[in-house]
Amino acid sequence: MRALFTNSFTVAFAATVVTLSPVAAQAQVGHLPAASPYEDFKIGQSLSVLGGWLAVKRDLADVAPKASWTAGLRYEIGVGGPASLFARYMASPSERRLLVPTNPKATRQIGTPGATTHLMDAGLDISLTGRKTWRQLMPSVSGGAGLVSDFAAADTGGYRFGTKFAFNYGFSLRYLPRRGPQVRIDATNFLWQYQYPDRYFVRAADTTAILTDTRNREAWRGNWSLSAGVIVPLFR
Repeated sequence: MRALFTNSFTVAFAATVVTLSPVAAQAQVGHLPAASPYEDFKIGQSLSVLGGWLAVKRDLADVAPKASWTAGLRYEIGVGGPASLFARYMASPSERRLLVPTNPKATRQIGTPGATTHLMDAGLDISLTGRKTWRQLMPSVSGGAGLVSDFAAADTGGYRFGTKFAFNYGFSLRYLPRRGPQVRIDATNFLWQYQYPDRYFVRAADTTAILTDTRNREAWRGNWSLSAGVIVPLFR
């Protein structure tokens, strides 16, 4: 399952880059240098300070951390041509439902403790306008992998979000003026897998269970993040 998912993601990402890059390149033809909307831009090193919203999709048992605001840092370094490598850390403080599987449905939820989702990933970013900006804008696509965790132990009901692999793909738009602050907007889809303990499938005294289909013991979910922030160039 994981291998199939990874291969599908790789093919889709590569197809997007191959499809969009020629369009950006062809658009540069037909302008005199002085009147061209394109300007050369060196993709060096930068640090972005970001804030936004992590729209966590409801999991099957509705026990994982909820959607919430998020903040983080993104380091990026050019590696040649339109490509750059990035490393990112984001944190999203939220809350989750605490369930006791052996309780009847009416009294199954016993609290909503706080929970913070930590995202740590790295990947490749490719500019769709090459090493140039278009009217001081640089759109790009990206993909990567990393870890997601709440750094918490299993709760009284046996559920543990834990630390797991997460894959991602996304799109960004950077505003890169010659002078003044540089800004970026990112939309990223983080995909990770939920796993549930056996007791979530055991019926309580009222004959109900948190989950009834054992095929749902493991389930992938995509979780979109929309963030914006300021880019700080480094070593220029």
